[in-house]
Amino acid sequence: MIRWIEPKPWSVHVPASSRKFHLDRFADEAVQEGWQVARRYDGPQPLVHVYDRDIPEFGESIMLAPDLAPNRWWFRSSTGEDLAPHTKPAQAAKRVTRILIPYVTAVRAARSHQTQKTRRPSPTPPAVPDPAHETTIAGLHERFAGVVCWWGAYTYEWWAIVPGGTQWKIVNAADPDTLVHKILKARHHP
Repeated sequence: MIRWIEPKPWSVHVPASSRKFHLDRFADEAVQEGWQVARRYDGPQPLVHVYDRDIPEFGESIMLAPDLAPNRWWFRSSTGEDLAPHTKPAQAAKRVTRILIPYVTAVRAARSHQTQKTRRPSPTPPAVPDPAHETTIAGLHERFAGVVCWWGAYTYEWWAIVPGGTQWKIVNAADPDTLVHKILKARHHP
């Protein structure tokens, strides 16, 4: 039987500065692995965002989460995966590298096959997403179970990650209809 276990709350005796110290150690190790980091300590949960310099809109956010055992914390990914104990920031950084490399590689490969466009991308995406994009994404998710789709606010293209056993493919297109064809092709050509 699988049960949900509520995470142990931080003790009032564990100051945020202690968490930041361990997150700083992790951030230094992530930089050694070749990543860019953004320390985000102003929110309710301090975290470090790890990303590739060329793909700043995609990355992994790492926080420090308490363990059930006293005085033991874990570096935890944004998906809830415990990466390594707080005493092993280098191990956590290596795990983040294993998480991000397939996606970063796929995006770089897709970008390298694109033709140059004359339009300049906006330096920042619109503050409010286009409602038509939300409708299109919902339709794509309904049609293709397990496929993750999104509108690239910086690239001005449609994107999808297509699962296929142990190999996932990333495809992109200028419009939703072309994306549908690319998803179908990716599913039928392993």
